Amino acid sequence: MKRRFIFDLDGTLLHGDFSKEREYFRSVLSTEEQELFLPKYFDVLMEYENIFDRYDVEKLSDFLSKKTRTNITPNMINEWITINCNINDILLPETIDMLEYLKSRKKSLVILTNWFRKGQETRLYNADIRKYFDEIYAGDFYIKPTKESYLNACGDYDKNECIVIGDNLQKDVYGPNKYGIDSIYYNPNNKECDKTMVLSIDSFERIKEMF
Repeated sequence: MKRRFIFDLDGTLLHGDFSKEREYFRSVLSTEEQELFLPKYFDVLMEYENIFDRYDVEKLSDFLSKKTRTNITPNMINEWITINCNINDILLPETIDMLEYLKSRKKSLVILTNWFRKGQETRLYNADIRKYFDEIYAGDFYIKPTKESYLNACGDYDKNECIVIGDNLQKDVYGPNKYGIDSIYYNPNNKECDKTMVLSIDSFERIKEMF
């Protein structure tokens, strides 16, 4: 029986408009710096997550600066985190229904996200869904797909009692599976995947049917 449900945040529970962060960098970078930084910063973030085991402001500042040849200061990183506290998020009605259902079944719900806790927790409060979650395991603690990120999110529960739900095959499906934790691939756009190996759902209504 699954007793703890470990949810990814971005692209799973919340669907955010991150245009504000790009507007911020346009406001603090010169035109030349924008041309160096904006086209590649997201890919550099993904590279950071593959190298480091947690997010750290100083390390991220140094890494982004070197990889984009742009001076991204620690203060800029902190401003970026603050701006992302208040982005425009879409919360699907089926998400609330699913969370209410799981809580009515006495399930433990937690968040496992790769960004800084401050920003992610504020977004959960803004969306009025923080109340459903027992804990938030964020990227300044451990980054997916490190083993520690998944095991910490299991808390005091046996890993066989836990399941990870998210929209990223590598970090939310193959990652936890590697360490013996079951997963569900949240795939509302029906992206191609090996459904003999991956439990894929296109709607949270399926969660209510399965548990």
